[in-house]
Amino acid sequence: MTQAADTAARAPSPRGAVAAYYSSALAIRTADAGSAAAVVLLAQKTDGVAASALLAACITVPHMFGPLSARVMSSVRSPRVALAGSFALFAVLFGGAGLLVQRGDIVPAACALAVAGFLGPIFTGGLSSWLGSLVPETVAAQRRAQSGDSLTYAVSSSVGNSVVGAVATAVSAQATVGVLCALAAGAALLVLRLPLQPVPAADRAGASIPNVLRTIARTKDLRDITIITYGNAFGLGSLLVLATTFARSEGLPGSVGPLLIAATGVGALLTALYFVARPLAWDVMYTARFCAVVSGVFIAAAPFAGVWGAVVAFLAVGACQSVLNTVSFAVRRDASPEHLRASVFVTMAGVKIAVSALGLGLAGLVPVEGVHLAFVVAGLASLVAGMAPRLRAEHRAPGAAPHTQKATTR
Repeated sequence: MTQAADTAARAPSPRGAVAAYYSSALAIRTADAGSAAAVVLLAQKTDGVAASALLAACITVPHMFGPLSARVMSSVRSPRVALAGSFALFAVLFGGAGLLVQRGDIVPAACALAVAGFLGPIFTGGLSSWLGSLVPETVAAQRRAQSGDSLTYAVSSSVGNSVVGAVATAVSAQATVGVLCALAAGAALLVLRLPLQPVPAADRAGASIPNVLRTIARTKDLRDITIITYGNAFGLGSLLVLATTFARSEGLPGSVGPLLIAATGVGALLTALYFVARPLAWDVMYTARFCAVVSGVFIAAAPFAGVWGAVVAFLAVGACQSVLNTVSFAVRRDASPEHLRASVFVTMAGVKIAVSALGLGLAGLVPVEGVHLAFVVAGLASLVAGMAPRLRAEHRAPGAAPHTQKATTR
């Protein structure tokens, strides 16, 4: 009781806690988003293209071990310590890897980056899982907060690479590593201000990898949102390469590809801002299905609409992605058992990034003449995933709890 009173006394106001959350989320997610680009720039200046590709893979591929990241995080009694510790460890590992790359020690640098990449799902799903406990339990407050969280993803994904490019141009590639490490360290300090309660030992023991995976597989809404978001992530991941290949196929300047990707970011940013101001009030599962289907249609149609039509399509895809992020957070929070919530968030976030990376890798194999078909396939991945829950026509067993069960405060 004394510890709880002490925590309450030191906790910031509700608004201060939410501000600290968003500041921390922006900082760590910007560092995470820019890390691969920073490593590529640094390695290309010292060890060439092959080394840069290896190091970028080392910090990206470990995201697929999200279930294991979730288990590591759930074993720590204090979520603040788990989050702050992972942010600080990322700063140390990433900074150390930067120094090792400069010295030409590629293998040790790759090992450090692999551990840093393993922490990535904690920066996304792990942090997001605690936002709901910082705001009122009303649907409007939860949806506004979740839209704000989606906004941090939209901003960080755009700002991360921009920061790397700007610092590398103005100062040096080495300086980009220092800036990203500083952001991660700042995020660690900010997250310590969050009034998060310790997790009981029984809950920590129950958050095993089999239990988490079983919960996702057996809970209808978690299973459905997993299918929807992963299919959509595959299509979105492929766009990072297909946009540039499309520009080449049309004989357009190389800047058109990044312009299309930027349009996706703008669409996500504007949509998230809108739903922060006017909280989303639609049924979350219906909205998730709708966004995945519409996103798939726009992805498939993008290369057939001309340059400006493609820009509009990418804007729409970004808008759908922003809403899908928001409703995905809502379903994970509402449908997950409270003691497994953080682990469900981390697991789903990590594997989602891995699926997106798979789409990116396969898109890199597409020749210029096959780019239109590749867009159609990418669009179908999202469209079919959005339709899958309806096509299966699966009904809840009698007495099963709906996804709209009241979320409990940790």
